[in-house]
Amino acid sequence: MFDMGFLELLLIGIIALIVLGPERLPKAARTVGLWVAKAKQGFESVKVEIDRELKVQELQQQIKEQKAKIEKDVGFDQLKSSINETQSVLEDNANSILSESNTISNQIKDNIKETSNDDSNMNVDNGNVEPVKLDSAEGKQHD
Repeated sequence: MFDMGFLELLLIGIIALIVLGPERLPKAARTVGLWVAKAKQGFESVKVEIDRELKVQELQQQIKEQKAKIEKDVGFDQLKSSINETQSVLEDNANSILSESNTISNQIKDNIKETSNDDSNMNVDNGNVEPVKLDSAEGKQHD
């Protein structure tokens, strides 16, 4: 961590022995060792957290790039607008067909009513056309 060699550590140990004495040196060495261990743990946890954040940011960037690539490859926007246009055209055609079929249905009903008034061979009941049964003399065709 501090890139200290054996000779530097030996020199620090000799100076500490002279300054602190043999009675307080073990307790001081233990305290210094605990501080160094806590400092290493703190630096390591910060390092791990920074690495984790960098990986998260990198993954988010990759996800954005992949999403953009997929949308570009598929032509998502173009496909979506094409689908919307097709849907509106189909809805317009369906509405047109429905209105035309209602008009034709009404015309047929009116024609059937007019025909039934003119011809007593048909019964019209609520738009349903039923042929009237003819007598045997009327049902025969003449050659």
